[in-house]
Amino acid sequence: MGTLADMKARIADDLARDDLGTQIGLAIADAIAVYQNDRTLFNESRDLTFTTVALQQFYTNADVPGLSSMLIIDQVSLTYGVSVWELDRRRPEDLEIAAQAAQIRGQPTSYSFYNRTLRLYAVPDNAYSIRVSGQTVIAAPASDGETDNPWMNEAERLIRSRAKLEIYLHVIKDDAKASVMKLAADDALANLKSQFNGLAGTGSIQATRF
Repeated sequence: MGTLADMKARIADDLARDDLGTQIGLAIADAIAVYQNDRTLFNESRDLTFTTVALQQFYTNADVPGLSSMLIIDQVSLTYGVSVWELDRRRPEDLEIAAQAAQIRGQPTSYSFYNRTLRLYAVPDNAYSIRVSGQTVIAAPASDGETDNPWMNEAERLIRSRAKLEIYLHVIKDDAKASVMKLAADDALANLKSQFNGLAGTGSIQATRF
């Protein structure tokens, strides 16, 4: 499996430069940041779960580690006993009125997300298991030797091409080569998107959920 060290060495070799180690590392980080919002096969997750606290309707990253890393929430589901329910997505202003100053209590049926905070309605009256599914941030490698990081593997060509674009544009100052790398990065992104659409697509147009 590819590592950050492998990518740094490959980029240095592609550029035929052995004096840009720091710049290459920064360019890779910039490249990852550029594509964090693009949905691919490796940045979807249904692993975020937590248990509600009776009479607590608001949940932040302090309560649910990883919540702030969610970029798009596709579904919030509730499990109680052996039964599972999908919670309805509601506008924050609607729940502000519906909650009636937290006087409406019971098994939650709805949620909203506002100011990095998940709000449940009704206010939980018990401990319920909640699962949040959607698109999440995938961190850059924590070290040169980290393995299994998707940015260095599934998205290797994308990140390598974009990192070289950053270097040609901001370090070497060669616009022509930067333009070539833009084409290469666009092609790599299209390939990732094609894989995602082929496996995750429904085959029909669906309304965007906000």
